[in-house]
Amino acid sequence: TGMSQTIESIGDMINKQQYTEAKTAIDAFIANPKNAEKADGWYYKGRIYNSLSYEKTTTPIDAYNFKLQAFDAFKKTQQLDPKDLRLKMEAYNSYMNLYYGFFDLGANFYNGKEFDNAYNSFGKALDVKDYILSKEYTYPELKFYPLDTALVLNTAIAAMQSKNSDGAAKYYRKLTDANVAGDGYQEVYEFLADYYLQKKDEANLQAILVKGKSFYPKN
Repeated sequence: TGMSQTIESIGDMINKQQYTEAKTAIDAFIANPKNAEKADGWYYKGRIYNSLSYEKTTTPIDAYNFKLQAFDAFKKTQQLDPKDLRLKMEAYNSYMNLYYGFFDLGANFYNGKEFDNAYNSFGKALDVKDYILSKEYTYPELKFYPLDTALVLNTAIAAMQSKNSDGAAKYYRKLTDANVAGDGYQEVYEFLADYYLQKKDEANLQAILVKGKSFYPKN
């Protein structure tokens, strides 16, 4: 039965890419109070759920939810194992994989005009990146920056497209707070000025007008 699955047998399922069976087994394993605090169980959950997010039969929204749960499971693994052996052994590649995975999902949702889902996926890619930076993990093939300008812009634009002006303002503010300016960013300042005007937020409106004028004196 699922309850009697050992962590070793679940590891075998992962190696054989039997992810659906492995999910049933790991869910039962973690549901057993004796196992709920075992770091290995949570690590395997993260691996299995992330793998399921890539299966051809998985819908994009299910893929998003699998990745969310994988991210939580990996963080839980690290809380339960002070030595951090599992993730250290794989050089924290699971986090980079999640970053790319959320990013790609966001792009696919955006191209499919599912702007709300695109906004959530891009936002999650940024959350994973911030987590990676907070832990100071580094990867040979990719350097992460505190401000990923292009991704922040994507997230804000997806919010705008889904008529989520609060979400757009939240991410556009990351750009203006960092004094990002130049070609293509003028509308960011215009959007925020309009947003604060609608909100009757006098203090933020004045601040963004002053900043906007300093970068775009001709406007």
